[in-house]
Amino acid sequence: MPKVAIDTAYYLNTRLPILALVSKGVRFPSGQWIRVASGNVMPWHVEELVLDLFPALLRKPVAFHVLLTEFDVQEFERELLESGEGALP
Repeated sequence: MPKVAIDTAYYLNTRLPILALVSKGVRFPSGQWIRVASGNVMPWHVEELVLDLFPALLRKPVAFHVLLTEFDVQEFERELLESGEGALP
């Protein structure tokens, strides 16, 4: 996986679990991110798709974030570390 998003799209981190809309050219937060849909798809359709593709996530709340800039990524990573919910590798 590249270190920055090649296209604006929705990406999923199943370990956390977090679904994020990441803008083209923006760095991915630490961890493994899987592209699940184009950025043109409505968010509620992507959430349905993710739950269909990953049924284990039905039992867990899947957070949603929008990462449009490097600042957004830095704030996202800082919040994760402060919350203790997801230790970044």
